[in-house]
Amino acid sequence: MSILNSFITSYKEQFKKDSPIFDESLLELIQKTQHVLLDEKMLASKELKDKLLYLHARAKEPMKVAITGQFSSGKSTFLNALLSKNILPTGITPVTSKVNYIKYGDELKIKINYKDKREEFQSVEHIAKFTDQRDRVEEVEYLTLYAPLPLLKEIIFIDTPGLNSQTIEDTKETQKVLKEVDGIIWLSLIDNAGKLSEIEVLEEYLNEYKNKSLCVLNQKDKFSKEQITKTTCYVKKSFIKFFSEVIPISAKQALESRTHDKNLLIDEELEEFLTKLSQEIKTGKLIDIKSLYENYQKNVNSISNSDLNRNIELLKESNIELVLEFINTQIRPIANISKEFAIKKDITFICNSLIKEHEFFLKIYRELTEQLSSFEKEADEKFSELKIRFTKKLKDAYSRIEEIIDTVSHDIYNHIETLPKVRFMKKKSSFFKDKNSYEAVEYKSSKIDADSIYKHLFYDDNIIGKMFKKYVKNLKEIQDEVNENSALVYNLLKKKMRKWQNSYEFIEKLEDIHSDIESANMRKFASKVYENILKPFSDEMHSSYAQISSEFNHLSSAVSFNYQNAAQVCVSFLEKKIEQSIELYEENPTKFTLYRPKLEEIKERLNISFYLYKLSNLMNTNNTFLNKNYDKLIKEFRIINKDRKFFIKKIEERHQKTIEIYESLLKI
Repeated sequence: MSILNSFITSYKEQFKKDSPIFDESLLELIQKTQHVLLDEKMLASKELKDKLLYLHARAKEPMKVAITGQFSSGKSTFLNALLSKNILPTGITPVTSKVNYIKYGDELKIKINYKDKREEFQSVEHIAKFTDQRDRVEEVEYLTLYAPLPLLKEIIFIDTPGLNSQTIEDTKETQKVLKEVDGIIWLSLIDNAGKLSEIEVLEEYLNEYKNKSLCVLNQKDKFSKEQITKTTCYVKKSFIKFFSEVIPISAKQALESRTHDKNLLIDEELEEFLTKLSQEIKTGKLIDIKSLYENYQKNVNSISNSDLNRNIELLKESNIELVLEFINTQIRPIANISKEFAIKKDITFICNSLIKEHEFFLKIYRELTEQLSSFEKEADEKFSELKIRFTKKLKDAYSRIEEIIDTVSHDIYNHIETLPKVRFMKKKSSFFKDKNSYEAVEYKSSKIDADSIYKHLFYDDNIIGKMFKKYVKNLKEIQDEVNENSALVYNLLKKKMRKWQNSYEFIEKLEDIHSDIESANMRKFASKVYENILKPFSDEMHSSYAQISSEFNHLSSAVSFNYQNAAQVCVSFLEKKIEQSIELYEENPTKFTLYRPKLEEIKERLNISFYLYKLSNLMNTNNTFLNKNYDKLIKEFRIINKDRKFFIKKIEERHQKTIEIYESLLKI
């Protein structure tokens, strides 16, 4: 009993794994989708796995905010101000030539993604080499800057080349980014804001993103409060259909004010100390670690004791915190809703796409079933037509045998001679006559001239031999025609299967996320259409050929190989019957008559000698051996058809069940 319990426990652990329970959160929805779609039996493609991994990462990743604007609007400087750290290169000419993703990382570094799918990590000092339009690197696709900044745990910033960059490629890449991000910050210089050139760019590229867009007017530190207020009001009115809010800021003031955070300054000092220490060690120089550390400690103490009130005021005056507040209060709620909507939409798209894939397979298999149904009907009609045609042909062939028998009958009948014979009978007794005396009585009896018959029919003229050769030739022609027409019926099925096979033997998946294995299985099934569909039909046809060949051989050999002997048997029978009648007649002429074969009797005897009654059942009825063979073919083809349809139906049921699994996800 303990062994049985142990087995049951082991079985449950291996095969009866409980399905996990998921709540209604977005992340749990994705995990449930992964649990269902990536199950081993679903045969998921690598692209589907990657797509679901992307959705999982998308659900967990921070919201994305793109920084864009016309060239030389100070996007990189503005981002440095938001991050409170000078990590992006700035310049007079359009500097950012590649999309830069700025994400949280444990250390400051950049990752370069090349167009050939290569990836490379570099120190952050080399970032300008990959972003500066003055030093373009054409093979670079995009860059990711990782920085250990708390803000980046909540927001991914995207520095774009701009919408009026020096190349169309850069502008298109920026357009693509704007469609995907949660929020957009349009950066404009305050003295250029609202100009016709800028409105034209906004009309072309930013006409659809008002709910997630903020306009930031940079360099407010160069103007008076009245000028700033006037310009801001004007821009709000001019840009009302493009932005939810307009905020004037000073990136310069924000960067200058970053020293208000003592903890940040102390962290920067530690970072600088460790960098110098690492550089000195790499050069192999003798260094004074104590002096380096004392200098670091001195700077930390200075920061701790400093008065940072002015920097705090400068930060407030820069309005940079209003930008962060807009991101958190306006963009974030919409971003969360949009993210959930977008991910659910993607899941719906994935499920619908996979449903479409399996519906396509169902359509393919149903086409195959329809071809089999169509063939069954056509085969029935064709075989029924052949039954009628070859019933007549076999009857015609049978009539040839009847002609032969008729010829032999007439020849035998015509060679029956009447010969005089004498019999002796007792004379009637009288007083004067001897009681034992006999008298000769003449009579005429029949005699068959067998030698003349055989000579005429089988030797000199060989009439019957020639007639049987024609008969055998005719049978062979019928057999060939039967096989040819049966082959045409089978070839009809082959043609249907080849047409179906040609359409799907090299099928490829319709979309990237579709299953490679399912497409391969479909190609394999189509390539093996002979083994999967045609073989049992072919086997039945060969069985039919063998049976028909045997029957035709019998029809040929039954008479053609033995026709002379059959005629001789008939003649011998008739001769014996004549002799018996003579004996009986001579014994008692009053009781018995002499036998002379009639033509119909000769025919009847030849029919028996030639086994014509048996041949008649095979050839001269409405249920010939061919009819029976065709009836068997029709019956067996129907059975095979039913079996093959059932085989296809089982495959369809698997696809239908898979569709139902996908549909169940759509109901969540």
